[in-house]
Amino acid sequence: MTHFNSLNYSEGMEAQLIALEKKIKQLISLIESAQGKNKGLETQLASTEATLTKLQSNMKEASIRLEKMMKQLPENNR
Repeated sequence: MTHFNSLNYSEGMEAQLIALEKKIKQLISLIESAQGKNKGLETQLASTEATLTKLQSNMKEASIRLEKMMKQLPENNR
């Protein structure tokens, strides 16, 4: 921690400055933690979106193939 005695602050003010410094460090730590979590969520979201796109493509392809197969069935089996 930074010591403020050399700046001739009163003991009360020095204690307040030390407490403020501690709170600022805690805030910085929380911000850094949130940034790390956000990065992880961004990566997870990108992966999920890629999976969704692939699954949508697979569904479209399956639908087209199913329609082709249905057209090949004799008329009375439809």
